[in-house]
Amino acid sequence: MATIPESENAPLDIREQIARIDKLIVEAGKTRQDTRFAPLTLVFTGMGAAAAFFAAGVAFTKLLIH
Repeated sequence: MATIPESENAPLDIREQIARIDKLIVEAGKTRQDTRFAPLTLVFTGMGAAAAFFAAGVAFTKLLIH
């Protein structure tokens, strides 16, 4: 094994850690942006499901009456 003094290896480790932190910050920002519209999507999905059930109920009622 090569003997590398700790002082020469330390700046590389610090740069690597800073790059890793920057990458994690970017990923956290993307995740926050992706989840920002999740509640709105849930509302529209619920409204669509309610409309489908209402239409099915109307069709079933229409079938029974006629």
